[in-house]
Amino acid sequence: MRSLTLTAAFLASLAGPAFADIDAALDRHVLPRMDTLAEATQTLAGAECDPAVLRPAFAGAAQAWAGVAHLTLGPAEEEGRARAILFWPDERDATGRGLRLLTQQGAEAWTPEAVARASVAARGLGALERLIWEDDAEPCALARALADDLAATAGGIRDEWRGGFADLMRDPGGPGNTRFLAPDEVNRALFTALLAGIERIADQDLGRPLGTFEGPRPRQAALYRSEMSLPMIRTALTSLRELAATLAEAPRTDAALARAVEEAEALDDPSLAGVEDPMGRFRVEALQSTVRDARAIAAEEIGAALGVGTGFNSADGD
Repeated sequence: MRSLTLTAAFLASLAGPAFADIDAALDRHVLPRMDTLAEATQTLAGAECDPAVLRPAFAGAAQAWAGVAHLTLGPAEEEGRARAILFWPDERDATGRGLRLLTQQGAEAWTPEAVARASVAARGLGALERLIWEDDAEPCALARALADDLAATAGGIRDEWRGGFADLMRDPGGPGNTRFLAPDEVNRALFTALLAGIERIADQDLGRPLGTFEGPRPRQAALYRSEMSLPMIRTALTSLRELAATLAEAPRTDAALARAVEEAEALDDPSLAGVEDPMGRFRVEALQSTVRDARAIAAEEIGAALGVGTGFNSADGD
């Protein structure tokens, strides 16, 4: 029996790295969530121009974006689409300046073509949040134009995923496929998306409002006016856990991300304004630490399963 065990261990050591189940990643994670984004933004675009109606529709669109924000490869990176959906961070209030410029230009500047050419800072969820929460969706025509533009951008991302980019990932090295030349390139692309997504939550979504103990910055939280900061983090963590499960059999990663989701659900601070209070700050820092632990575990466990070395940097994209 001992010899059989040793033989099995030896054979396992000779086995090469596994490849992610690309069909599962696409069919159970990427494409359904892209559909959800397109549908949610269409719902927002079709909503009555009344803050009581627009606000829940906006929340649905923001949550849908949080579920795919880590998928910046391919269609989302083209033409600055990801930034046009959510321009953040915005330390210099480029969104405020862009909105003022659009408002001054008047309705003739609010055509679909003109809005699509406008600064990305004056488009998307950030600009719409300002209009809906600060100005009660006035001017209504501008709110509608921005919502239509958001839906068109999200729909374009979804259509390109379904119209060809997903097929490139399914058939690396296939005829005419210069984007993915081998299966390990697809592995790396999805692994990058996973690690960078977890890292962004720790360093950006949580780190920016945390600032320093002497200088917390609650108004640096994403979409704090609509109190979507924490709900989007919860959705993003749940989505990343879903992606991780399609990439490899990784029980430690799943448990770590489950802990992060649980902590985020237990935190009652939707805009992360509590970072100004010592006890509230402690809770946000605890969540940040849990998220960072999850990233380290995923890098080790899933990286080993996919044959991606420990020196891999998710910011490199390769």
